[in-house]
Amino acid sequence: AIAVEMALGCSTNTVLHLMAIAKEAKVDLDLKTFDEISRKTPVLAKLIPAGEHSVVDLHFAGGIPAVMKELSKLGIIHLDVKTVTGKTLKENLKDVEVLNREVIRSVEDPYFKEGGIAILYGTLAPEGAVVKTSAVVPKMLKHTGPARVFDSEEEAYEAILGVKSNQEM
Repeated sequence: AIAVEMALGCSTNTVLHLMAIAKEAKVDLDLKTFDEISRKTPVLAKLIPAGEHSVVDLHFAGGIPAVMKELSKLGIIHLDVKTVTGKTLKENLKDVEVLNREVIRSVEDPYFKEGGIAILYGTLAPEGAVVKTSAVVPKMLKHTGPARVFDSEEEAYEAILGVKSNQEM
């Protein structure tokens, strides 16, 4: 499930929700797991808001089964698991095809070679923080130096939009 979400560009909310579900189910799941899966899962679809394609476009391109079939080429999907159909995932995906390569790319031609999120560690986040890498400009993926800290989302938003000059901050 995590690999499929990563292949769709992922959402930082994925981490929040899956960790909460895992906690309730008493399943051990940590940030490191998300980072490991993301690093070996290519982004095959860029959906709104990070991309131009909608969930409806994804459906008509073959949907989640087509994404899973594509990921199976990398050996990162467990095809031997039983599904609610009573068949294995491999059996369910046997006749699945990607119907639109503009929406669902191949593992040989992904949008990004690594998944949609990364876990960051540093002095501001010693226990880790989640970033949606598929929505970040590549030059911003590494930063060394001072950080600007704001007391509210509104202050950060104003600074991002340049409402306040640097001298006022």
